[in-house]
Amino acid sequence: MEKENPKYSEIKTIFEKTAPVRRVSKGDIIYYQGDSAESFYYLKKGRVRVYMTSPEGVERTLSTAARGEVFGEAAFFDRMPRVSSASALTGCELVAIDEQKLIALIQRQPRLALELLEIQALRIRQLSDQLDIMTFLKADGRIARLLLKNAQTDGERLKVKLTHEEIAGSVGVNRVTVSKLLTRFKKEGIIRTEYRKIIINDIKALERIAENE
Repeated sequence: MEKENPKYSEIKTIFEKTAPVRRVSKGDIIYYQGDSAESFYYLKKGRVRVYMTSPEGVERTLSTAARGEVFGEAAFFDRMPRVSSASALTGCELVAIDEQKLIALIQRQPRLALELLEIQALRIRQLSDQLDIMTFLKADGRIARLLLKNAQTDGERLKVKLTHEEIAGSVGVNRVTVSKLLTRFKKEGIIRTEYRKIIINDIKALERIAENE
């Protein structure tokens, strides 16, 4: 079952009731890098990949948005062209929030503005962490840290719902390297794989790798 972000209660309360809803299919591009940002998006259903493309055509995943999250808000607020693209990883339902709609919503629920500021602060922290990972950690440490960051509780287990391609795009290594390192983690008993899931068996060992020890 799809898991939503439980953190931002005001956003969820308001945006879940906001219309109209835009439906997109898996693989559809929601916006392109370089576009003007007339709106940002609330994700009612599905998963969305946010990524940058270099002049040479190399893609780098910045984040993956899940149900209950907003994305595409940075360029909307600074009124500059978008620095990333967004595409649907699954079928999605989106709510587009433009300036007129946002002002009306904040007038009714002022706390919404605070939650949006919190999201912006979190984005900055995440990008800083990502830069730190890319600069200072080896590939195995990058992957270990990404798995820990994206781990979700599933009963008594910890699971990660990321594909090899998503991992590769997030940590800046190729897919072959990701496959080799995940195979190594499996042989060492640190993880196991199920259908579209990575199950963490030994969180302490993964933490040691993430710390580059």
